[in-house]
Amino acid sequence: MSTPGFIKALFLAQERGTPMRRVPQAHAVEQHGFEGDRHQRRAVGHKRQLLLMDEAQRAALDVPEGALKENVLVEGLSLDALPPGQRLALGDAVVVELTEPCVPCWKLDALRPGLLKDSWGRRGQLARVLKPGTVHEGDTVRLLDVNPDAPRIIRPKLP
Repeated sequence: MSTPGFIKALFLAQERGTPMRRVPQAHAVEQHGFEGDRHQRRAVGHKRQLLLMDEAQRAALDVPEGALKENVLVEGLSLDALPPGQRLALGDAVVVELTEPCVPCWKLDALRPGLLKDSWGRRGQLARVLKPGTVHEGDTVRLLDVNPDAPRIIRPKLP
């Protein structure tokens, strides 16, 4: 079994156009995302309830924490290498399932020219909440099983 990672930081999206707000803990609502996050999805089963980002990729892209609109910044676990359907335990209570890599959008170049191109294939993973609960900064992130029925997608390639 692999060594678990841990949650380095948690973020909630505020009003449109404002920075993410770092929080010491967040409550994950089943099939919706983080309570209080403006991106919290109301539609059951939506593939973008949370965005998980790998700290190593964030550091390589040289952007501040939260700048890529990630909800969960994970250290010690390579998220971009994981397949859709991979389930993760966040802390003791929350279980999420990765749905697909997050495709960068044009807004990234406003942070830094060329960031859109640089972040292709390294923007983190979208996920949905399977089991609710509260997570805290410093909680472990463990690999669970892979949903065999999860749709397989073609992963974006680095330019």
